[in-house]
Amino acid sequence: MTFEVLKDFEAETPSGTMTLKEGQRVRLSREEAIPLIQDGFLQPLERVAYRIYSEVLGCHLFIVETNQDMHSLRTQGVTEAIYTGDEIKKMKRLSKDSLKTIHDVKTVFKNSKVEEVE
Repeated sequence: MTFEVLKDFEAETPSGTMTLKEGQRVRLSREEAIPLIQDGFLQPLERVAYRIYSEVLGCHLFIVETNQDMHSLRTQGVTEAIYTGDEIKKMKRLSKDSLKTIHDVKTVFKNSKVEEVE
């Protein structure tokens, strides 16, 4: 898949360390890209939905780019919790208990979204 670099970072490659610059486009596997997306270094150029298993929550969930992508998955019959990348960023520093509480809400209220985290 092709991704856009959102901010400069260094990556280890078989040839050594490489600096990727903001605005560059790179091709990576999903497995390589997921941690970089979660850390805000990359964004996919194609529309994607990641289905991941959360050890903290003990279940599968989806991560998408936009609310429109979330609604698209819902119309396809997806019943698992769906989070946008922005929601994930807002929740990064929360405790496990707080994450579980938010997940419970998203599981019951299928179209809910995380607006603000305190």
